Formats: sequence, C-alpha cells, structure tokens
Amino acid sequence: MGEIKILLGFEVGTGKEVHMSLHHTVITGMTQLSGKTTTLEAIISRANRRAIAFKTKRGESGFNSYREIPPFFEERADWQYVSTLLEAVMRESLKFERPWIMKATQGTKTLREVYENVQMLRAEATKSLPENVYTALEQYLKIVVPQIEKFRFSKTLNLIDGINVMDLTEMTLELQALVIQSTMEYVLNNLHETILIVPEAWEHIPQGRNTPVKLFAETFIRKGAAIGNYLFIDSQDIAGIDKMPLRQCNNWILGRQREGHEVERVREQIGRNKIDAEEIRSLPLGHFLAILGDDVKKVYVLPAGVPSKIGRRVAMGEMTVSDAGKYMNNASAEEETPPEPQTGIRRFLPAPTSDRAMRRIEELDMKLARRDNEIALLRTELDGLRTELITSTAKLEQLIRQQETAEQRAAKSQVPAVRPGFTVDDLNQLIDQRMHQIIQYDKPTVFTQVDVSGRFKEVVKERYIRELGIRIRGLPLQTIHAAMVVHERKAVKRGDLYSFLHGGNGRITDDFYTELQKLEDVRLVVYSKETGVVHWALGEYLKRELGSMYDEATIKQAEEYLASLLLPPS
Repeated sequence: MGEIKILLGFEVGTGKEVHMSLHHTVITGMTQLSGKTTTLEAIISRANRRAIAFKTKRGESGFNSYREIPPFFEERADWQYVSTLLEAVMRESLKFERPWIMKATQGTKTLREVYENVQMLRAEATKSLPENVYTALEQYLKIVVPQIEKFRFSKTLNLIDGINVMDLTEMTLELQALVIQSTMEYVLNNLHETILIVPEAWEHIPQGRNTPVKLFAETFIRKGAAIGNYLFIDSQDIAGIDKMPLRQCNNWILGRQREGHEVERVREQIGRNKIDAEEIRSLPLGHFLAILGDDVKKVYVLPAGVPSKIGRRVAMGEMTVSDAGKYMNNASAEEETPPEPQTGIRRFLPAPTSDRAMRRIEELDMKLARRDNEIALLRTELDGLRTELITSTAKLEQLIRQQETAEQRAAKSQVPAVRPGFTVDDLNQLIDQRMHQIIQYDKPTVFTQVDVSGRFKEVVKERYIRELGIRIRGLPLQTIHAAMVVHERKAVKRGDLYSFLHGGNGRITDDFYTELQKLEDVRLVVYSKETGVVHWALGEYLKRELGSMYDEATIKQAEEYLASLLLPPS
C-alpha cells in the first residue's frame, strides 16, 4: 500500500505547506483551547477515508454535524474475553486465576449467564483467593450486564466516507470501553481503509492498568496498518496514556499545555533544545507542534472548509484565527457554492436567528437521527423474522408434499379389491401382500416380552459412559499422562506430580493448574487446595452418580473401561 500524503496545514512564519503521511496518530492538547476536534475533522476530510468517532461526555461540542450511527457491540462470553474484563477491573494481569474464569464461562453464551455462574461460584468458594476473584468479576458484571440489556445495539457497521459518530454519552465508562473494543475488533477483522478515533485516551488506554480497549489496541495497531486501518489517539495530555501504542504512532500533533510536567514531556518528545517552554504554553488555537516522522514543524492546521490562502495568511500572522473561523465549512468568496438542501427538521423551520435557536435545532436533529437509527434496526429485525417465517413455511410445505408422496406410493401398490368367489388360497395371498406392504412402508413391529426397567438401565449406562468417554478421549496428551500417574498412585502431592511430569523442582506453572482443572472437569481427579493432594476420583464419582441403579461389579467394570481410554491406542 503506497504512502498517502495529506495536507495538514501551513508552517508558522513561512506559510509553507505541511503534509503528513496517513498513519497511526496521537493528538493532544487542552480541551477547548487547542483545537483537537477541528484538527481531526480536517485530517479525515482531506484523507477521503471513512472514520469512526465516539462521543463519550455529555455536552461535548465536537462531531455534532456528522452522521450518527447506532452503537455497535457483539457480546462474547468466552474465557479469554472475560479474562480481559477481569484484568481491567483488577488492574493487573491474570496468572493463576484463569482456571476459575474457565469454570465461570463454561457453557455460557452471554455475559448474563457468566454473571449468574459467578454468583453461584462465589457462594461456593471456600478459600478467600477465588472468592476475591469472583467478587471482583461479579461487581464488574453487575454494572455492565444491566447496561448491555438496556441498550439496543447494531450487529453491523454501515459507514459512509467521512466521520461516522457513535453517541455513548448515556453509557457508563465500563460499557463505553466494551463498545469501543468491540468496534475496534470488527473494523480489524472485517473492514479496511478505516480510521478509528479513541477519545479520552487517558481513560481508555491508560498508563499502569488494563482496559478492554487497551488490551486490544496493541493488536489493532500492529495489524491494522497493513490493510489501511489506523488508530487516532485523542487525549488532553501524554502522561496518562500507555506508552505501547504511542511508540507505534508516526504522527504526533501536540497542542497547547499549561501544566509544568506536561510542558516538559512535550519538550522531551521534541527535543529540549528545539523549543522553549513558554512557546508551548502560549500556542494559539489551531496551532500545533507536529512531529511527522523525523520532521518537527510548528503548524497552523487548516480547518475543513477554510480556503488554503486564508490558512496560509493565519500561519504567516497576517490574519487572526477568529477571522479565519468565519470561513469554516464555507467556500471562499471567489468560489461560492449554492447552499446545501436542508435535511431533517430544518426543512420545516425558518432560518434560525440566534445561537440558542441553532443549538435547539441541532439537538432536535440528533434526536431524529437516533429515532431513524432505531427504526432502521427494527426494520432489519422485521426483515429477518419475515425471512425466517418464509423459510419455515417452505420447509413445512416440503414435509407435507413428501408425506403425501409416500402415501400415494403406498396407495398405488395396494392389492386389488376382492373379487367374488375368491378362495382361502386367495385370502392367504391377499394377507401376504398386505404384510409385505406393512414391512416395506412401516417400521416392522416385533412383539416380545421385554424387561423395560432393565433395558432402560442399560441405555442409561451406555449413554452415560459413552459421553464421559468422549470427553476423556478429547484430553490433551500431557493431561492424559498426568491422569495416568494419579491413577497408579491413587493420591499424589501436587509438587510431586509436577516434578514427575516436568522434571526438577521448578516453580509450578499456570498450565499445570489448567491441566488439573481439565481432569477435575472430566471427573478423573479431585484436587484439594488445603492439602495440596491430587486424588483419583473416578470410581467414587461413578458410585455417587450410578450407585442407585447398578451393583459394585458393574460400576467397577465401567471405571476400568474409562481408565483404559487413557492408554494410547495399540
């Protein structure tokens, strides 16, 4: 993919054009005093790419005049995903807690089901450590799950060129993070040439703790550029952002700062000898220190819609920023364009005469846009239900036709009506033909005396043993080896088992505890955390489950058969 150059603005003092390569970018500066949102709008408008922005704070002034799209979220309940959520809430990386997360997510499809499992497991926990883990996860899901169920989410992203805005202002910070992370994952896996803007990066990609957004940002940054997907990081300052994604950003656009430590960080990033601290503190609106690859420029960013000659005059000090703002989103006097047709509620109202009226109209426009999005989602669901109904009706009609065809076939092969004067031999032949039809078109019926209760017991045992055997056969080879050792010793200390399997007396790894968890799941062993002893438990488990229906000899036979499945095939 060739390098794409975008006009950023004009160098302060000289008026020369400053271009930037389209790449991962970080933009910082004081809110309302630096012009970050205007800069993002300008870059994206000239990049001719589609972009996704998120509104996360009520009263936010940026991105108000762009197309709003419904929040996107794909719910997951796998243990890897839930582990990232727990890392976010505990603010540390998980180590030995993973088996507990696997247990909490086993057989679940939604976070509501995970939440219910966690509540049960926390109540059953006998040790403080797993109880603390489950408590932390329970409190996090207690916040997130009701929010997920409250909002209507889109399952697809329908984007247009330019900025597409998701309004997340009514969501908690925890749910905002899930929506942003889910959107990042969808963009990386399904889209290309798309820019994703992470707002308030000090909250969503923070230094010193994990969040769902932060944990996926590294994957997005490392893989996205190859298919034209870029991350734009928006933050008030550098200090609060994790340094991993910052190291991957080729473009740094740094605006006005006042706080002393942050001023020094900007100087450190640029080079202390290249800029004075007071110059950073006094950067005017729309003026930035741009680190573009190896170049450092002081630049006035040309807002979208402002003619180039006006931007150059501002950069050269011949015009003020406020005077240039009058041209924003308008063409130059020499190239006036006809007014755009009014859309939404504006079509029915006279031209606004005050800023207050304009803001009110914008609010109503946003509400109408949300209603339009909700209607579109409902229409999509209705179309899906209609398609499902048509498919089900077609299947039912097909089954009816098949039944009618079978009956017609049988009717055609019916023996002719009995003729007058038929003999006993004719009657016997008629009976033989009818029996042949019954055997051909119906299930043969065998009349015999059956011990129903005994047969039921055999079916229950066979199916129970077969299902358990399939799970044992599916164990990894290393886990099977551990089970064989425990079977032979009947009871073995945790450390002795680890040493036998791995050699030496090294530190027990997380993978070893995962293996024990798998053996417990298939009922082969029981691990006591209090004593540190691993017991062979299959026989006791079978007695407990099947003892009311079978004698000891039958249960012992079942145990020996299941244990034999641990042996390699001969």
